[in-house]
Amino acid sequence: MKRFITAGFLGATALVLTSFGMAMSHDGKEKAALANLQTSVTMEEAIKIATTQFPGKVLEAELESEDGKAVYEVEILNTSGETRELEIDAQSGKILSSELEDQDEHEKETSDKDLEKS
Repeated sequence: MKRFITAGFLGATALVLTSFGMAMSHDGKEKAALANLQTSVTMEEAIKIATTQFPGKVLEAELESEDGKAVYEVEILNTSGETRELEIDAQSGKILSSELEDQDEHEKETSDKDLEKS
């Protein structure tokens, strides 16, 4: 009986460690992919572009890979309590999209045409 318990415990431990290792491996690959992305726009420039379009406090800014392209995601909270996430092309500095979160935490996407009107 002790053997079955010990074997079960060792099997469960191996499964947990394997899962953890696979998760770490995926995270490492993602970081390596981000490091290899080409950018012409710095994080600071992307934040300036975003806050010029949508003034407020920057909550988060990060470099992401979308379909192999480098994109900055900048999340901003304005004085009226609205939170907007802007995606900025890391090569051109162009705002690719803007999403406004409403009070129910649903996102409403604003098209590039709406951004140009602002």
